[in-house]
Amino acid sequence: MGAVRKNKRLSRLIPKNHFCSLSLFRNEPLINWKLTKAVLFTAYDVYRSNDFWLDSTINSGKTLKEGLVDLGFPKGNTLVADTGVFEMEAKKAGIAQNLGIDVDIELTNDQIFEAYSLSGADYFVAPDEIVLPQDDQTTVATKIGKIKDNLLELLEIVPPSKVIAVIQGHTEEAITNLYDFYREHKISCFAIGGVIPLYHHDKELLERVLKFTRNLTKDHWLHIFGLPRMSLLQYYLHKIGVDSVDTSALLYLTARRRYLVGSKGEQVRNVVFEDCGCDGCSNLNPMPSPR
Repeated sequence: MGAVRKNKRLSRLIPKNHFCSLSLFRNEPLINWKLTKAVLFTAYDVYRSNDFWLDSTINSGKTLKEGLVDLGFPKGNTLVADTGVFEMEAKKAGIAQNLGIDVDIELTNDQIFEAYSLSGADYFVAPDEIVLPQDDQTTVATKIGKIKDNLLELLEIVPPSKVIAVIQGHTEEAITNLYDFYREHKISCFAIGGVIPLYHHDKELLERVLKFTRNLTKDHWLHIFGLPRMSLLQYYLHKIGVDSVDTSALLYLTARRRYLVGSKGEQVRNVVFEDCGCDGCSNLNPMPSPR
């Protein structure tokens, strides 16, 4: 990523990859997908996995990226290691909460950093706290203090040039506070977090946050964590002018038996795969006719 945006080393859209826990991601066409030069995985995916490949790779003394390269992952492609905190919080706030179930999902920084050390990744996301729009000033200050402490811990094992620091908050004061702290520690690659909760809370406030953060970081790489809708991809990249986005939206589309055509999800049963020449469609058999 680098301090200068012209040295763009990541793809614009970075898919989330679950190669640690699902063998599907370690096989063609996903292992050597030609349409992106970067993938993101999470420490959470490492700890929830009971996959033999993961244990075998670690026991062999190889990093996870080296194990992927052995399977066909392009060596020059970028691997980004994230914490998985948002995914864990989403699980807690989802169906489990509705059922009154207390989900015991936590990862300490030590656990996250252990997964990072095993990964062989090219970039590492600093652990953050999700600042919610409804958080009061005391809560926001506490979370920002924790975010700063997390960064200092990560910098003990990872150089600043390989760190992606997350900007949280929905006020100019909070955003600037974090940005200035990051720059003091020579961070040059940033990401905006907390987008999805803010999108559902106040879309106009989200737009102000995105524009302010983009202007503040205009000389540096800016990533966005989370894509509430695929139709927002062009808005992020072209109107806001961010450099990259990662998303699980494609996985959720697949789970709902939908297929992405342009920026619109279509029912799989209505898609004519032969009309597309990409590797994904060419690997799919024709769908059976409805009975």
